Amino acid sequence: MERTTSGARAKLGVALWGTDSALALAKHAALAEEIGLESAWIIDSQLLCRDVYVTLAACVAATTRIRLATGVTQPTTRHSSVTASAIASLHEMAPGRMMLGLGTGFSSLRTIGKRAATVDAVEAYTNTLRRLLDAQPAQFDDGVEAQLSWLRDPTGIPIHLAASGPRMTRSAGRIGDGAILLQGVAPEMLDRAIAWLDEGIAASGRPPGSVEISCWVPFSYDINPAGARDRVRTRVASAVVQANPDWFKDDERLAIEAIKRDYDVADHAQAVAAHADLVPDSLVRKFAIAGDGEDIRIQLDALRRHPRLTRVILTPQASSDGTSSMADVLRQLGDITPLND
Repeated sequence: MERTTSGARAKLGVALWGTDSALALAKHAALAEEIGLESAWIIDSQLLCRDVYVTLAACVAATTRIRLATGVTQPTTRHSSVTASAIASLHEMAPGRMMLGLGTGFSSLRTIGKRAATVDAVEAYTNTLRRLLDAQPAQFDDGVEAQLSWLRDPTGIPIHLAASGPRMTRSAGRIGDGAILLQGVAPEMLDRAIAWLDEGIAASGRPPGSVEISCWVPFSYDINPAGARDRVRTRVASAVVQANPDWFKDDERLAIEAIKRDYDVADHAQAVAAHADLVPDSLVRKFAIAGDGEDIRIQLDALRRHPRLTRVILTPQASSDGTSSMADVLRQLGDITPLND
């Protein structure tokens, strides 16, 4: 439903990268639950991260309340029957706690020499998944029709579609239970994305506010604000590399063109990458929440009070030298901002 209550704040989730072991991520998910985060989204990039469904199973075993999700998977490397079986099995272990994040694919496809899936492919995959997760038969190749024979009742697992451009954003509005916007935190950029989403909702005939809206945000804390900005540049680069340079002007446009040209997808999950040096402070401010404790409180509070946002998903950046672990980052987040309102 559309958020209109005065003073209401968007829920807070966290994205976790499988550069650590599945058991380590399970501990991070448990800590996220302990400090009051609403959800944990596990990255799916098979060469750069541990397997997303194995990791989610470990997270289910280590937690009791927090919602868990793919953040995000894509339709190319797993058949729809495999994805449906995996997420439905997790739902069986943790009823009502699973969500499925789905997109066109970036690092999980580039690293194996494949292009991103088309929007049409994502839509078809979504529709097939929805039928399977509703305990209904779906049609596969050559007219074969089948269903999850062991699934007796609809799961109700929501499908959230990740979107970094207008066509995918409109698609999320037409067919998604939720949209995950990786399009910046600057008000004009966020409002443009939501306008695209609303166009899709209107085209579908669904009522306004029927799609949950999550904002995916690079995040970095440091007592030295400049250090926080430097640490988050790698995560910002992974966001702006998917942006259209024509949406920007002057030095920002040139920076995005350079990032697109020099981006090394092998470093997509790393804390430090050479292409991060191409990210100017102005793009950090438009795409990330970064700074000292007071900076974080102000920036995060402003974003969470956006009247249309359901959820803010922070993708934290730990230090590359080990001086600030993911556990440290999560504890710091719990200390510097209220999470349970």
